[in-house]
Amino acid sequence: MANEYTRENLEGMNLKELRRLCVDNLGLPGLTKKRKDVVIDAILLADGNPDVSDKLEGIAFDGHSVMTKPSAAFGQKTTTTIRVSCGASTGAFPVEGKSVAEVGEFLREVLNVDKLSTGLVNGKEVSGDYELKVGDSLEFMKPSGRKGC
Repeated sequence: MANEYTRENLEGMNLKELRRLCVDNLGLPGLTKKRKDVVIDAILLADGNPDVSDKLEGIAFDGHSVMTKPSAAFGQKTTTTIRVSCGASTGAFPVEGKSVAEVGEFLREVLNVDKLSTGLVNGKEVSGDYELKVGDSLEFMKPSGRKGC
């Protein structure tokens, strides 16, 4: 399917059509609240379009490291937080090295994470045993057709 889509034909589609294309044809969840230009770029990247990689000017990392144990061994001196969100609820938590399932269970009440929610790391669906790393961003998505998260 490489290079099946062009920016021109995607810009001719409305946002609802683009989002449906992402979910139904490309398996790209997590774009339902993104702007049209972001959705188009995601489609082009998934399609292997080389023009998009030239457009990337930077990347954001939702995380924060703080030296919390200055006397600890090398590699153990800092605590890193990772941004975790579920719907409108979001926060930065020290969950590096924890599995997505552990984080979902631990933050169930804090972020109102539904037991049937799917974990998306950096915009891609992952299994519950995926271990979070520095630089990851975790989002819990509720199953479609259910209220709340």
